[in-house]
Amino acid sequence: KIGQPKKQIVPKTVERDFEREYGKLQQLEEQTRKLQKDMKKSTDADLAMSKSAVKISLDLLSNPLCEQDQDLLSMVTALDTAMKRMDAFNQEKVNQIQKTVIEPLKKRNQLFWSWVTSEWPQSHELPGLHSQIPGTQGLWLAW
Repeated sequence: KIGQPKKQIVPKTVERDFEREYGKLQQLEEQTRKLQKDMKKSTDADLAMSKSAVKISLDLLSNPLCEQDQDLLSMVTALDTAMKRMDAFNQEKVNQIQKTVIEPLKKRNQLFWSWVTSEWPQSHELPGLHSQIPGTQGLWLAW
């Protein structure tokens, strides 16, 4: 009837709870994106630092003073070897961070906000990582 408020489909308490949880999820997504971005910056800086250290040791090796002083040449050669080993370890560390932190965070963010109006797609194959939103018919939330 005209002038009468429509019956509310979702109770106000459920709606408030949903909005509160939705806000928490948005905050978590934002923090996860920031962590992913910071980890990427950190690994890029690590790689740049180790590449610079290797370049410095190579520059020292090509210095004419190393040709004149055998002790200096020996120390710079040891430094060059250490810098190259550090660079190799650093690259492996960055690869492991990429596989264990950055890529999983990226994948998690892609799956985090999957809203579907009928039923959860079978292609996701993530049982237990989704639930029907209380008070709705056919609306699912993935996390």
